[in-house]
Amino acid sequence: MIVPQEEIKFIFNPYELQPGDILLMNTYEERLRRKMGCIYEHAAIYVGDAYLMESNGVYVTMSHIYSYAFREKEHACVLRMKKLSPITASDIARNARKQMGREYVDTTIFRHLRNYKFSETQDTSNRSFCSRLVAQSYFAEGINLLPNSDFCEPDDFLQSQLLLPVENAVVEIANDLVQLVMNQQRYRERVETDSPNAELFSELSKLYGEDIQDIGQALHASFHSPELNDQAIDVIRASRMFKHMEDVKRETPWIFDDVEFLNHYQNTEEALHFLYSNMNHYDNTYLPDYREFHMQMLVLAANSPQNTLVVYLKDYIGKMIEDAIACRKRFAELFRLLEKKRPSDTVDFVLKYGMYNLIDYVPRTLDIGFLLRDMMKGI
Repeated sequence: MIVPQEEIKFIFNPYELQPGDILLMNTYEERLRRKMGCIYEHAAIYVGDAYLMESNGVYVTMSHIYSYAFREKEHACVLRMKKLSPITASDIARNARKQMGREYVDTTIFRHLRNYKFSETQDTSNRSFCSRLVAQSYFAEGINLLPNSDFCEPDDFLQSQLLLPVENAVVEIANDLVQLVMNQQRYRERVETDSPNAELFSELSKLYGEDIQDIGQALHASFHSPELNDQAIDVIRASRMFKHMEDVKRETPWIFDDVEFLNHYQNTEEALHFLYSNMNHYDNTYLPDYREFHMQMLVLAANSPQNTLVVYLKDYIGKMIEDAIACRKRFAELFRLLEKKRPSDTVDFVLKYGMYNLIDYVPRTLDIGFLLRDMMKGI
């Protein structure tokens, strides 16, 4: 639910969060909370860069942490594993991101959830819900936060002996962030039922005759039914997935014209919040994720050059990276535009919030350790 502007008192504090942190929330679904008899009825996992992964009742999706706001401090809580290496935390976040687009479970499962949570019963539905997404992201790294990662509730994390509350993770909102939080809440509400990933997986499921809920399952099907791969390529071409530039132009067409950008953002502080957020997101999430995926496709294509889908995705993702870099460079150009057109407002913003560490795009070295870890997990 969207918390009205005048009722927003607290938000998550991105400066205290680390990848892998577990976010518990009261989202004001009072009927659900009464039925569950719980403190928190929603759970999500922080993946870094001010973004969380959640199963929102329709699909698994990525949302900005400012897309949630709270009337009282006790309406949210953040938990962190007592001992967690940065590498393992990164892998846990990656496990969560891999599930982007996974469909929500058949809700009849909740009738039996509490009967199963202390059993060894496993779910084979290939679907997710909020606390399952969190627990399974840890379980994939061999970490059992809860007795049963398939059947669990948000409040169960409060009882885990492996977790501790994070101090100062929920803080009072500053006045200058209220409008930003309102914008993020509205954006989450607008796009929460829209998932290009899920649409693509649905079409590929029909084609291959398998239940496909993530890209890994799609690639697995491509090796089992190579005769369908050319048709799968047509499905991908027709889908909205992997079309980064088209997405950006549809959502924010005004960023590609200087005059339109300045007209859209009459308020310089709001414009700079937008640019900082996007530069950060591209540098720390979009481009690293795209490049990791591209590296996986390069390795697969080198070992399976006969798989036309893999070879196609290798080139397709490469083009998507080029588009993402072009967008990232455009954000730097817009920052320079504001420096030129609104110098005093830009200086005031930088004095207040600091300068973003790298305004201009600088390619970063890609750590391929994740490939070796994935290979070891397979073995």
